[in-house]
Amino acid sequence: MNDVFGISSKGNGLPTPSFNRELTDSVKKELADAFINSVGKCMHGVDRIGIMFSAGIDSALIAYTAKRFKSKLFLYSVGTEISEDMRYVEKFAGKLGLNSKKIIIGEKDVIDYYRKVQSLLEEDNFMKIELAIPVFICSLHAHEDGVEVILTGSGAEELFAGYNRHLQCFLSGGDLRKMLSDELRGLYSKDLKNAEFIASVNHCELRYPFLDMRVIELATSLKPELNLSKQGEKKRILKAVSREIGLPEDAVERPKKAMQYGSGMHKLLIRARRKSLIK
Repeated sequence: MNDVFGISSKGNGLPTPSFNRELTDSVKKELADAFINSVGKCMHGVDRIGIMFSAGIDSALIAYTAKRFKSKLFLYSVGTEISEDMRYVEKFAGKLGLNSKKIIIGEKDVIDYYRKVQSLLEEDNFMKIELAIPVFICSLHAHEDGVEVILTGSGAEELFAGYNRHLQCFLSGGDLRKMLSDELRGLYSKDLKNAEFIASVNHCELRYPFLDMRVIELATSLKPELNLSKQGEKKRILKAVSREIGLPEDAVERPKKAMQYGSGMHKLLIRARRKSLIK
């Protein structure tokens, strides 16, 4: 759907990052408008839209922005009963005036899903399988709800320096610009190709508001160091854009782990692997 996925797994067609602009008020508004427009394009002509919702800034901003449009929204949240994400999704979904479908998983569920996804991908890479499991679960439930299009926050980390490795690179004086550029160009082959295949098994299509060409062009025109602080803050540009769009402040500032950690799934999988229940 998004222009970016006319590119190949080699990343051909992506705009060349300039990484040289400051975040002025006009640029911030331009980026906010581009994101809103991207969400609208992702939803155009679709009556029922799913959103993978972990209550982090990425998924919260997608859900908040999606309310502007006429489609019926279905928020899907996956995690263990006591996981950090499950403690927040109901609160933040309520703040956004939406309902989130909480999909509670236990050890047996995770093992079954792991084996299923491993078989589908014909893949033994633990991390790739782990990342694909939430997509499988959400798309399975979406299909049951008659939802065929799911929005995800993929690309936000690479555009707005959201990973700890980005912060460590920044703090150590490494080449953050090369790191981000390389990760963005490798995103499809590394993560999205598998995710799209897994969603398609459940007759769903993934769409990516952060990966619209105009959003990428604007985000990568900005100095990436502006996303980070020596105090450990990440995604500062995205936070500023989220405030411009109107996202509630506690959703903007909520500390968020990657989905596999925040959902509690990673701990269950590690435990299962130690028991030799999965490979």
